[in-house]
Amino acid sequence: MSSVETIRPAPAAPRQGRGAGPWAAAAIACFGLSVVTALVLHVTQAAAVDPVRQVISDYALSAGAGGFAVCVLTLAAGTGFLLAGLARAGLPVTRPVVALAGCWGAGLTLCAFFPTIPTGAPMTLSAEVHRYAGLVLFVSLPAAAGLLARGAVNHPVHHGLAARLQRSTDWAWAALTVFLLSQLPVLLAPAHAFDGPLFQGLAERLVLVVYLVLLGEPALAVLRSGRKSC
Repeated sequence: MSSVETIRPAPAAPRQGRGAGPWAAAAIACFGLSVVTALVLHVTQAAAVDPVRQVISDYALSAGAGGFAVCVLTLAAGTGFLLAGLARAGLPVTRPVVALAGCWGAGLTLCAFFPTIPTGAPMTLSAEVHRYAGLVLFVSLPAAAGLLARGAVNHPVHHGLAARLQRSTDWAWAALTVFLLSQLPVLLAPAHAFDGPLFQGLAERLVLVVYLVLLGEPALAVLRSGRKSC
């Protein structure tokens, strides 16, 4: 007795990246607003903040305090949007990646609400919170990017992103090392004032440029892949 086998078509594989594009676009918009705000602060507060000697947090001590808050809070918001886009694109957004990215965002938020003090001035509670929040955020982002890069190596669409992200992560650690070294003259000064040559402001701006690449590369990759899948 023969039987007729019914051949059923295999279910279609889910389209990767569905729904990720809008999240990536929102992240890019936030990052762009942060950069524009920083540039406006650089121009409008040039007389109050020396970009070579003084760090970006010093804008909070000038008439640009509101702009500084917008600059860092939009970075934090954009990171949240980016995580959502990466997850929807099928990238390995693991718990450690989320935790480290959360530390980056929390550090930025604390820095917005707890201002620093002028270089060499006596420490305050707000300045202590700002200092440790800054240390956490500077370490957290490249650590998160490194984990994401290692997890994305075998991704069918974003394996190229993994290599680019790993290179940018290496540059981020190198830039962060330069920035930390630039802080030594102030930290090791015998008095609460230092009048020697400083380049910590320039070093910090270099770090943040590299960090923007760390954030922008995956956002653009997800946005492009989402358009191709449409």
